[in-house]
Amino acid sequence: MPRQQRTIREPVELTGEGLFSGRRTRVRMLPADPSSGYLFVRTDLPDSPVVPATVEALGEGFRCTTLEWNNVEVKVTEHLLAACTGLRVDNLMIELNTDELPALGGSAQSWADALNAAGIEDQKSERPVVELEHTLAVSEGATTIVATPAEDELAISYVLEFEEGYRPAEAFTVHLEPQRFLKELAPARTFGFDTDYEQFRRMGLGGGVSDENTFILCRDGSVEQPLSRQPAQLRFPNEPVRHKIVDFLGDIAVINADLHAKVVAVRSGHKLNAQFAGRLMRLLEEERPEEFLDVREIVRVLPHRYPFLMVDRIVRIEGEQKIVGLKNVSINEHYFQGHYPDYPVMPGVLQLESLAQTAGVLLLRKLEHAGKVPFLVRMEGVKLRRPVRPGDQLLLEAETVRIRSRSAVVRTRASVDGDVACEAEMSFMLVDADAI
Repeated sequence: MPRQQRTIREPVELTGEGLFSGRRTRVRMLPADPSSGYLFVRTDLPDSPVVPATVEALGEGFRCTTLEWNNVEVKVTEHLLAACTGLRVDNLMIELNTDELPALGGSAQSWADALNAAGIEDQKSERPVVELEHTLAVSEGATTIVATPAEDELAISYVLEFEEGYRPAEAFTVHLEPQRFLKELAPARTFGFDTDYEQFRRMGLGGGVSDENTFILCRDGSVEQPLSRQPAQLRFPNEPVRHKIVDFLGDIAVINADLHAKVVAVRSGHKLNAQFAGRLMRLLEEERPEEFLDVREIVRVLPHRYPFLMVDRIVRIEGEQKIVGLKNVSINEHYFQGHYPDYPVMPGVLQLESLAQTAGVLLLRKLEHAGKVPFLVRMEGVKLRRPVRPGDQLLLEAETVRIRSRSAVVRTRASVDGDVACEAEMSFMLVDADAI
């Protein structure tokens, strides 16, 4: 059964050194609108670009999960996203001033504590769910992930096999829910092998490694602290395999949906976890109602692109008569930097543009209008009724009054929490795309 989406109640800030770079990073986590997912904001770069935690943004990372969007990277996202998955925090804006999240304790514990300290609250929208009908499996060499159907839960079994001499194989199973995550998974730290030292040194990595946030497995079976090389005390007898489950949860968070399944993973790492997330995402897209369109499907219909694509999602289409879309108004919108920056409000013309684009999706969904572009030629009865501010969610409604082969009239309205923000009747000409 679907649950309500959740976000944090108050902003919360953490600082620490990146495990790989050693650079000090400040992270500020803020509440986000329903269906926003996890949005990383690089405040150290011009215009503070946003990197979404999605399957499409997964990049090639060295021993970590890396997100890349429009040539902007964010590294080592897996521990924070695992904490979000474990505590069921679905929407979050994460501001950071470098390209790498801090190691903190080398686990998900500090992230989970910060999320709980900020307060976690329900939102109005339901959380999407991936429910399997058949077995789903991905593999590469000796690594495998197999998922089978399960009702209303995620159970994960992980088998970790080591090279000869290190440790006996470890296995651990957990039925995921917040309290068990906090007790049985969140404290498990990242680890490496004694053979990793030289490789990290040659690459100039590991500047944030400490005796507290990492431990080293040695070929003779011993466990050491990475810097002092003194014997290390494990938090669990099987701490390595528990941390592997933390990584898995962080890696599949990019599907932005709950997974109900029984999962068995054998020696999987970030690369195979990403392949598994991609398979889950395809299943989720197949399960969505036909009337639902996310931003990837919207750009297949509309010619607009960032930063001028003003519609985030289509949530309902009623034949050729009516369409309902959403626009999440974020403080990171480019126009807020120069439009009343001390009192940010969304320009009325951009509210109307959002409505025009929503109407355009409705008009272009008709098969006979494929290959055409809607040009707005007239607006009548325009009314701007209330300011729209950062954090608001615009509900965009468009209903056809009259539609012909070359023209259309559409009645539009945008509202926030049921209050009308703007409305207008719009007339469009449908022009052949190859004639432009």
